[in-house]
Amino acid sequence: QMLEVAFLLLPTYFIIITMLIPLSSLQQHPSNSRRRNDLTSRMTKIVTYKRSLLITITILGIIHYYRSSPQYNNNNITGQSRHNTESKQSETSSYLYPPQEAHPYVFDYNPNDHDFRKSNSPKVIEFYDPKCGACQAFKYNYIEVAKKIVEQRPNVQFFGVSCAVYKSVCDEFDVKRFPKILVFPKSNDDGSINKDDGIEVPKGTGTIYFVAARLMKALRTKEEIEMDRVDSSKFAVGT
Repeated sequence: QMLEVAFLLLPTYFIIITMLIPLSSLQQHPSNSRRRNDLTSRMTKIVTYKRSLLITITILGIIHYYRSSPQYNNNNITGQSRHNTESKQSETSSYLYPPQEAHPYVFDYNPNDHDFRKSNSPKVIEFYDPKCGACQAFKYNYIEVAKKIVEQRPNVQFFGVSCAVYKSVCDEFDVKRFPKILVFPKSNDDGSINKDDGIEVPKGTGTIYFVAARLMKALRTKEEIEMDRVDSSKFAVGT
């Protein structure tokens, strides 16, 4: 810091010396009017130049001192951290159920890790647009519905498909509005599913109880439906 102060004051020393030299010359030649005028003009120009130089060096010194200060470095690091955070947020904003949030009941579709086509389990798939207000509002209800159903039927899997990322998948299942919920009670032996076997379940008002009831009904296999029909007929005969 002492060196920086000396560096800033150096132009001031030059200005004082420059002003003293012409004054001493004027004292030696008091009767020479023309010489006095020439020296005064020279002194004015030199002083003006030195003042400009002083201002420039002072500004550069202040900038150097500020950039080397801890506050500037902290602000720079904070700015970089903010940029990295915004980049991560932009990456995750394309999904409602990203792996970073670690939802134990809902998996965002990923052809490498969470591909619903490779699962033999009964499955519920929500096709959504991450910018859709209804999808955002339904997000936590969907998670709670998944939790409620998985507790009763642990073999059921819940998926979410971001149509902003996997538009071709959404086109394959004729997704025209959001959110669209399809239920596949049964898969093929290799885990694949037939698009026509999907049962669309309306979100409705999004109430957890009623959505769970509609999904549980859609998740019934043909055998379960037949058993329910037989039980209903027995009940009717009994009455």
